[in-house]
Amino acid sequence: MEIKKCLVYKNEDGYLYMPESRINIQKEYKPIIEEISTFFQKLNNKNIQSVYLRGSLVWGLGIENISDLDLFIITSKPLNEIENKTIKEYTSDLNKKYPFVTRFDIRYFTLNEALHAKENVLIKLTGLLLYGEDIKNKIKNPKPGKDVWISLDLLEMEITRTENEIKNGIYNKTNTKAMCLWIMKRIVRSGLELISEREGCFTRDLELCLDKFSKYYPNKKDKLQKAISLAFNPTDDLEIIKEVFNGIGRWLIEEAKKLKLIQLNYEDIEKIIIEKINSLFNKDRIICFLKYGPKEKFDGSSPEDFDFLLLLEKYQKEDYSKLSSIKKMNLPIEIFIDYKDQIISKGIENYQRGRHGSYFFKILSYAETLIGNNYYKENQDKLNESKINFDFLYRIEEYFYRIQKNIINIENIKKPEIEKYLGRILTDLMIIKKEIEFKDMHTSHYTHIIYNKLKSTNIIDNNTKDLIIKFLSDNIINTDIIGEIIGDLYERYLKIREEVVK
Repeated sequence: MEIKKCLVYKNEDGYLYMPESRINIQKEYKPIIEEISTFFQKLNNKNIQSVYLRGSLVWGLGIENISDLDLFIITSKPLNEIENKTIKEYTSDLNKKYPFVTRFDIRYFTLNEALHAKENVLIKLTGLLLYGEDIKNKIKNPKPGKDVWISLDLLEMEITRTENEIKNGIYNKTNTKAMCLWIMKRIVRSGLELISEREGCFTRDLELCLDKFSKYYPNKKDKLQKAISLAFNPTDDLEIIKEVFNGIGRWLIEEAKKLKLIQLNYEDIEKIIIEKINSLFNKDRIICFLKYGPKEKFDGSSPEDFDFLLLLEKYQKEDYSKLSSIKKMNLPIEIFIDYKDQIISKGIENYQRGRHGSYFFKILSYAETLIGNNYYKENQDKLNESKINFDFLYRIEEYFYRIQKNIINIENIKKPEIEKYLGRILTDLMIIKKEIEFKDMHTSHYTHIIYNKLKSTNIIDNNTKDLIIKFLSDNIINTDIIGEIIGDLYERYLKIREEVVK
């Protein structure tokens, strides 16, 4: 008997609703689902608010030895190490008992994260509650298009990151097939998301994704079919995987950009911004226009935004409104403005931009010059090195304060925020100790520092390095580990500060 696939079309009001009538747990998977539900009931952890099954198993589309068992666990606060270990050990034992399940894919969200994450559409449209409170009524109903973009938004970053990992030799015979499987699913589902608004539908089923995509792009059907084949029968041949990346993968990204469905990359943004600056400002006023900061993170993905600085000869009242018009273009950028006459009046050695002190003048001296001549590079010899280091110490204190505030005073601790400030503390200390140079600030994102250069630094001892690696690798937040890292790091900071003050 042919299994009916699950495709969700928008209702008359334009919104998507979960088709409850299509829920169909296959008999071979029922014992597993029942055991999971019983486990969480017996565990009775008050921190765990909800447990959802999602994916193909909800619709009776599971395939033995291919399908994962996908769970979303919603908590009131991040699980501690013991709680996380208990669940991991249980699902590992359950996987041994039912080996036809490829793996247990478990995602953890606090309630606040679940309500704001893109993935909440999977709870709303595909989630089957196994335990706890049903939070679906707290999640808005999505519409076809942007509301259901989960893969398309991430595709360029994930392909770029995977290509970098391939270059760095991370993949081998044992882990390449797993990578191939998940990223091919991303590519195929991106095809559906590309046409979701036009077709007015949503599905996670790979074959349905191909069917609906082909209606709009029949000449690309064979290319996407190749990605489906590799999702069902993954390869360990990296050349075959790269062919798909360079073919249908990159085409999907470019088509989405052309349709203005996803953000542009740095090269695209740079061209637009240069053209806009030249059109807004008289060339005689522009001293230089600079791009500062790294273009990518350690994993090959883009930073949250790109930073630009415009240096003009003198202030004019319409400058701010002109630059504000660029921000209205909704690009991932931050733009700032300096005036040459104000810098000279205050003295180059006293340069200040917000909380950034004279060290920032030095950083700008190594920035990428997009228009004009780099005034900061031409005048960096007028800076006072001692003051630069003092200004760095001030900024480091600010970052320690922000970590402390995040841990102690914010209900849902944000791991990426702590990671960011930790990376910037290490970066600034390495600059002071001359382990890295100012020019590295434009090539090394803070993630490069904590993932790549951590092993070689002499600023901290091996114990602190190990703690940082543990913090980065854990999917839960252990405040004791963070506290120990910050305690050790601050002690080292005080010694460096003493050297600077002398």
